[in-house]
Amino acid sequence: LLVMPPSFPFGGMENPRMTFVTPCLLAGDRSLGDVIAHEIAHSWFGNLVTNATWSEFWLNEGFTMFAQRRITDEVHGKAFTALEATTGRKILEDDVKDFGEDSSLTRLRCPIEAGVDPEDTYNETPYEKGFAMVSFLRHIVGAEEIFDQWLGRYCDRFAFSSIVAEDMFAFFFESFPACRSEVDVESWLNRPGMPAWLP
Repeated sequence: LLVMPPSFPFGGMENPRMTFVTPCLLAGDRSLGDVIAHEIAHSWFGNLVTNATWSEFWLNEGFTMFAQRRITDEVHGKAFTALEATTGRKILEDDVKDFGEDSSLTRLRCPIEAGVDPEDTYNETPYEKGFAMVSFLRHIVGAEEIFDQWLGRYCDRFAFSSIVAEDMFAFFFESFPACRSEVDVESWLNRPGMPAWLP
């Protein structure tokens, strides 16, 4: 970790070999450790395996949010993580309300097309709706340990690659063929608004 000058405009920013963080994260009570966990999780989800297009940004952020919350489960306990996830869900609900229930900006696979300001795509959807998607996959697998092992294989399989959602889903269904009928990929990726399933 490299602590940047106070003018650094982000909480943290992952890079392949070093994470930059703002000095305001150095809280004596360690209350902002989730930001550090998030940036470190990007070492796998964002740096090792990354999205092939910006429409697939959720692959970086959804998996990173899931990994971040797995870390906070271990460090702070499940109650802390549940509170953090509830807060994230509320921010997602606010974004859906602000953009509109039918806005393409609330789709998991957000189209970057004429008339779409790329800055607007950087909202809570790839983070929290992406987290819901990954959490749903973990839910249908059942055992947390088995899903955690799959995450390791996912990173091994796509290491140093840029992928799209279909690559991830193909690998998931190859690993868990019995889960195929439980995932409506088209709806998860392209339906605007709140996800049909929430953790």
